[in-house]
Amino acid sequence: MDPTSRWYRHRWPWLLAIAPAAALIGGIFTFWLAATTNNAMVVDDYYREGRAINQQLARDRQATALGLQATLSSGGAAAAARSGDAGTTIVARLAAAGNMAWPETLTLRIVHATRAELDLAIVLHHAGGGVYRADGVLPGDGRWLVQIEDPQRTWRLVEAAVTRFDAPLQLRANAP
Repeated sequence: MDPTSRWYRHRWPWLLAIAPAAALIGGIFTFWLAATTNNAMVVDDYYREGRAINQQLARDRQATALGLQATLSSGGAAAAARSGDAGTTIVARLAAAGNMAWPETLTLRIVHATRAELDLAIVLHHAGGGVYRADGVLPGDGRWLVQIEDPQRTWRLVEAAVTRFDAPLQLRANAP
């Protein structure tokens, strides 16, 4: 090293400045990320959430007592062409262990594992004999929770780890 050259002509000051500069850039990026993203996963009232979990377990036990299960499928392009619609038809076939009065509508909830803005709620209308239909499109690949429930919310059928909707999906009660 030439002792008469300026400090910025040497490589050591620049090498030593890399770590603080990287920490500064990382800090600015982390602050921007925290300020602009939604933190919907955070729950403020844990007691209320615990009570809601107990109510959901009671709904699962009720579905088990009724012997309910369902098969959810998408009618696809062939069904859309037959019905004259541009979209697809979602079909849910419900079965019960005994005689049951089928409600006029059911609610199909498709909940994304991490992004609340992708959640769907679809109303299925009774077509007779435990078959329910709605026009709509099932979501693409991802990690989803699929739930079918009656209008009074007395029972529900759940499938927790759905990653694809290209084959018929079996829903059963998850009773403890």
